[in-house]
Amino acid sequence: MIRLGRVARNGIVAAAAILAASAAVATSVAAAQGPEAGAVRREKASGFEVQFVNTPWRPDVFEAMESGTTGAELPRSWAFARLAAGSFFAIDEKTVPPGQYALVLNPKMGSLPMTLELRRAEGGSFFGEPATMAPPPPGESVYKAPVVFSKTSDPVPALDVTLARYGDAAVLSIRYGNRKLVKALVRAAPDW
Repeated sequence: MIRLGRVARNGIVAAAAILAASAAVATSVAAAQGPEAGAVRREKASGFEVQFVNTPWRPDVFEAMESGTTGAELPRSWAFARLAAGSFFAIDEKTVPPGQYALVLNPKMGSLPMTLELRRAEGGSFFGEPATMAPPPPGESVYKAPVVFSKTSDPVPALDVTLARYGDAAVLSIRYGNRKLVKALVRAAPDW
């Protein structure tokens, strides 16, 4: 018999949550088109809160981030949202303590892939102008992993970040133009 650790078991449950949350993502498309560009939006679920500016879709810049090529603007890291967690949680089996975090996309650089990073971000807002991609705030990186956004046939005009509750887990969905990334945020015990 294979014995799974708590995080692994919760990860399996969270994978089911990702599928269940797909319907919630469809309803977020209409919501993303509602508020004017540049508005700060908030989502809450299962003890998590995410804040983000619905930055207009820039396919040229995002494609440069994914491919590592330079275009009109050099690809650079983008702090696109703030995540608040009220308790310990796991993302991709990495346990993260409660706190305030910047969600950061780092562009592909040479042979290094594009990554998603959680960086401690205590204090005030780090969002810049809505049409620009805010640079990451200073802070300790607590999670960093390669990411590949899937392409969708139903693009959104601006960044849309949603949280969907599924038991003790939350499903974080990131949609930007015709790109989509889904991550499970699973409650976890401290790993000390």
